[in-house]
Amino acid sequence: MKLSVYIVTLNEEKRLARTLKAAAKVADEIVVVDSGSTDSTVKIADKYGAKVFFNKWESYCKQKSYAENKCSFDWVLMIDADEVLSPELIEEILDWKRKTPEFQAYNVKIRNMFAQDEKPRRFAQSFNVVRLYNRQFAHMPPDLHNKDRIKVENGEPIGQMRGIIYHYCILSIEQAIAKYNLHSTELLNTAIAEDRKFSRLRLVTEFPRQFLRYYFFKRYFLLGSQGFSQSMILAYFRFLKIAKWFEWKEGKKD
Repeated sequence: MKLSVYIVTLNEEKRLARTLKAAAKVADEIVVVDSGSTDSTVKIADKYGAKVFFNKWESYCKQKSYAENKCSFDWVLMIDADEVLSPELIEEILDWKRKTPEFQAYNVKIRNMFAQDEKPRRFAQSFNVVRLYNRQFAHMPPDLHNKDRIKVENGEPIGQMRGIIYHYCILSIEQAIAKYNLHSTELLNTAIAEDRKFSRLRLVTEFPRQFLRYYFFKRYFLLGSQGFSQSMILAYFRFLKIAKWFEWKEGKKD
């Protein structure tokens, strides 16, 4: 079984090496699509033998769809530049490659990590999405409606990998704010494309509601000062999408 791993990048020199080192253990091919890094991202990708392509940034969905189409093999694994395959997942994928797959697409659990963590903390936020799949049965749509998610053909059952992916989403507060500012604009464009509407009450309540959601209901209060900071940053990110929508709406009237 041949497997392509594809990654999109932009100025990821601080995290990419660890990501590629783990990915190289399972990949028969690594495809990196860069959107114009000005640091050593491309040199790092070259060092690990990745096939590097440039593509001008339009959206996460279009960039990942472009990367998927550059892969040589039907079976692909999509990971982000801030994600690292756990040792357990590496062993599981290597074992999976030696067999006939039971499914044509597999969910993989992704768990958030702090920069200094080697293993996930208890109660760390996680999500479970399709990342390993056969392109004959699933694909990354190049549009804004899929919210950066793999689309699996109707009725196709989805398997579950036991191993996890470590997600080092925040390096610093400065980096996090820049990242979520960009991502909130992506979500705004998706909301516009879907003709979604937001109330002024949502604008006023989004920040405190999301802070309470992350800090208490998702148990970030157990993560100390970093949990508090992340709750504030994530609440701000959710607020930004709503605020940008009102800015866009009011701009249409001019």
